[in-house]
Amino acid sequence: MPMTGLPSLIEQRWQDDVLVLRLSLDPELPWFRGHFPGAPLLPGVVQVHWAMHYGRQLPGLVGEFGGMSQLKFQRPLRPGQECELHLCWLADKGQLVFSYRLGDEVASSGRVKLCP
Repeated sequence: MPMTGLPSLIEQRWQDDVLVLRLSLDPELPWFRGHFPGAPLLPGVVQVHWAMHYGRQLPGLVGEFGGMSQLKFQRPLRPGQECELHLCWLADKGQLVFSYRLGDEVASSGRVKLCP
């Protein structure tokens, strides 16, 4: 199990101004325990935390968490799956835009406002 509580990073690439990370959701991650017994899924708060963590790699991204908007959780992220995390920094708005994708389908998405 990753000691940091982070997923295994399989691949990282740039697609225009979007950082795309391919992640493996290791079944032993602590976030799956108890959420929910018999049908584990990755909590939304963890998805936002990971977006912030990996978003720090984006050029110019500065500031601290200042709120969220447009959060949508459409499909559960489950242990053993691979997903892609797409990250884009909108400097003019001070927002980190993220989406988790399972193949061609968006599993979740949102915006994180950063404050200086």
